[in-house]
Amino acid sequence: MAFCHAFSRDLGSNASAECWYGLPTKNGPLGWSLAGQGHFPSSSSRIGPPLQKEAFLQRIAKRGSKAKADEGARGRPKAPAVKAPAVKKKAGAAAARAGTRRAPKSADVAALQERLTRAVPHPHVELLFQDPWQLLVAVILSAQSTDRRVNLVTPDLFRRWSTPAELAAAPPDQVEEVIKSTGFFRNKTKAVQSASRLVAERFGGEVPRSMPELLELPGVARKTANVILGSAYGVASGIATDTHVMRVSRRLGLTLAETPEKIELDLCQAFPAESWTAMGHRLLLHGRYLCTARAPACADCPLNELCPSRLTQAVGAWEERAEHEAAEMQGRAQGFVRL
Repeated sequence: MAFCHAFSRDLGSNASAECWYGLPTKNGPLGWSLAGQGHFPSSSSRIGPPLQKEAFLQRIAKRGSKAKADEGARGRPKAPAVKAPAVKKKAGAAAARAGTRRAPKSADVAALQERLTRAVPHPHVELLFQDPWQLLVAVILSAQSTDRRVNLVTPDLFRRWSTPAELAAAPPDQVEEVIKSTGFFRNKTKAVQSASRLVAERFGGEVPRSMPELLELPGVARKTANVILGSAYGVASGIATDTHVMRVSRRLGLTLAETPEKIELDLCQAFPAESWTAMGHRLLLHGRYLCTARAPACADCPLNELCPSRLTQAVGAWEERAEHEAAEMQGRAQGFVRL
């Protein structure tokens, strides 16, 4: 609407500071009109007759909807609606700090456990070892390396130094030469020699059987300690959480956390304690060979129907897919310690 005193300069001498006029016609300053409603001028006039203020406001209130319809009919583009910016939920870093923000359904967890058990019936450690100390050294060497590479190195390492005391007393440059291909060989040499020295001097040559004591050893964190306790001693102290376990558990919706410690906590809450060791290795093997980082085989995955992150539909029944994965795992388990 336009008040005459607001447009006195544009409307000329007919405008008065005290009167209220109808809106200008489509040829006027505002470019549109309410003409044709009986109270405003035709398109040939510039402004309409004077109206009282109260009458003017009443007319506008009654004719508002009709005015909008006329405006649309004349083809004038409407201003786009402005939406309030959506509040972005902080589900990344905040979720990691708070642990998990939702617990998986018990039915989902039970189904996951059933299918993984069938797909990986005999979980195994893909590191060659004959006793807990050899497993300790192998796990330390596997950091930023592959189990296959470590298995190429450890036979010669243990042949030359067969006890913790012998490895602790070995010349560092010779140990570095043996383990060089695993990467970060200087730091790893310090770690395996320091850990072996502590095992020999403080623990009588035997790797300790408790989490607090294992964490005292250089180069040992919770993942290494869980592997040793679960695979060498059969103690279910937690779930060994490596990159494969982290990836698979997040894809399955078992956790929203991002750190190994918080992911392990969520997994331990989801699965019964007696299955922790085996379930950790099942998740690891499943992630290493099927649910890979770059090209997960979703169509062949026995967990397809339960996975919220699946990229494609499954092929065949889940039992058939589980049997196929189990057959492949059987071949890979040759020569390794089964749990």
